[in-house]
Amino acid sequence: MTTISDNDGFIDYATFGVCPEDLRSLCALSDVWRNAIRKVAGCLGANASLDEFVGRTLELPLMIADVAWQRQWMQSWHKLSSRGFAMVEMFGFFNRAIACAETDLFGEMVQVSRVQLDLFGILRRCVVAAISCAIELGEEAHNSEQGLPGEFAAMRNLRQISENARAAAVLSVSMVNRRAFSHLTASELQSLPVLLTDQLTTLLRPQDKAFIGHEGEWLLVLPDVHSAAQPALAAAQIRRAFAHPLVLLSGRGISLDVAIGAAMSPEHGSDAEELIQAARLARASLQSSNEPFAMYDLRMKEDWQSHHQLSEELREALRKDVLSLHLQPQVDVESDRCFGAELLLRWQRSNGDWVAPSLIVEMIEEYGWRAQFTEWLIRSALRLSAELDAAGVDICLSLNLTAGDLLDTDLPDLVAQCLETWRLPAERFTFELTESVMMVDRERGLSVMSKLRAMGVKLALDDFGTGYSSLSYLVTLPLNEIKIDRSFVVGMFSSIENLRIVRTIIDLTHDLGMVSLAEGVEEAIQRDQLLALGCTKVQGYFYGKPMPFADFVAWHRARQA
Repeated sequence: MTTISDNDGFIDYATFGVCPEDLRSLCALSDVWRNAIRKVAGCLGANASLDEFVGRTLELPLMIADVAWQRQWMQSWHKLSSRGFAMVEMFGFFNRAIACAETDLFGEMVQVSRVQLDLFGILRRCVVAAISCAIELGEEAHNSEQGLPGEFAAMRNLRQISENARAAAVLSVSMVNRRAFSHLTASELQSLPVLLTDQLTTLLRPQDKAFIGHEGEWLLVLPDVHSAAQPALAAAQIRRAFAHPLVLLSGRGISLDVAIGAAMSPEHGSDAEELIQAARLARASLQSSNEPFAMYDLRMKEDWQSHHQLSEELREALRKDVLSLHLQPQVDVESDRCFGAELLLRWQRSNGDWVAPSLIVEMIEEYGWRAQFTEWLIRSALRLSAELDAAGVDICLSLNLTAGDLLDTDLPDLVAQCLETWRLPAERFTFELTESVMMVDRERGLSVMSKLRAMGVKLALDDFGTGYSSLSYLVTLPLNEIKIDRSFVVGMFSSIENLRIVRTIIDLTHDLGMVSLAEGVEEAIQRDQLLALGCTKVQGYFYGKPMPFADFVAWHRARQA
């Protein structure tokens, strides 16, 4: 995904779910934004470059749709960055400004209107879009400084080829095992793009050119190609070359696998952007197969159009708050009391089809809407909790976080702000995390988890036993709860191994001073077995399926009666 609009404007706000009408509505927040920026900037001291940047930023709600203003703001951003302002300082500046604006807007309100929340959400998304675009342009400039032309240069090259009535092929090359990068030093990572570009260039003809794409991608432009056999041959040479470890400047070797998609002009695209997109679609199609190479065909575009249409509907659903959260009861077996509920994502399209939650989350991550979704999720959870209070239902709520959420150092601040806005205790909420989430960046994730625990939010490890966490790693995490995966619960009576795993998890949680909660309880015999093993907290169809808010309240009242 790119945040730079090549046709309609400098910043692609549509990528972040913001339409032109939304941009025009931001003028209503101009005074609030100006006050927030002045307060934050006043703590930073005098600096000519900072003053210029602040002056541009003050105009954001009024001028954000103006391309000329966007370019001037980008220039002041990069000037400030070149004067020694680190990226973390730039992020901190805007995070504090957003927090200050939210406090000024909602701080004294007992009830916040949906219109105000939507308007403030638009402002947050626009700020994220502007920052993302500035970072992406900075990376493009950095690549150029290193002698590594980027995607814009690739498009210019393809347009020159087309203007000369020459055919061409584009290869989209990606390293599919990028986890190998996590073991490299900072200097090795810095030198890797140049090494990979050099490696690819040696495999091409003199007239062929290599460009840096995005997110670990290289674009190879092959002019004067008239047969599909030629890009296929180039792809085969690349695969053979990367069958051997790439030798780094330090002398170490790193093994990399490649996935390659190819497209040809003019049959697969009439312009540069369309041709690059076709090559990427071909490479993306490899995700569902074990093949290393694919040539673009029309079916890929049809699949992409269907996927794109779904993504457009999802973006609109996020903007209009059409997504919903259903509640599945969590019950204490000993007292038979419903003490909580897990919030589960649901979305019904306008045609009546329900979309799988896993696909929703996958698309949110793919299109870069995680921050927007997480903000919606947390605010919706707190709103539901307040509505449950009003309905006389006093329970705790659990919600699932993604890997990106756990690595977001701004998450604790967002949670704190929302708790203050809704005047709710942090102890009422449990954030569920999977094992794979916590293996991404231990140190950073642990810092975020510790801050959440410090404010009172409870943390649960979801689907325990299905991942790869070691016990020594587990005991270092600030967890309150371990959830026993449904597969073990269902398999307790068909496999002695599953029964032993369930018993071990329950004993482990007791030894660590945590709570165990079993998922997927569908029969009384499963409930009784879990109780005999010492697990008193369960959820599953035996007690209730995930329900809309009104149905859950009715279920809870009937159970109390």
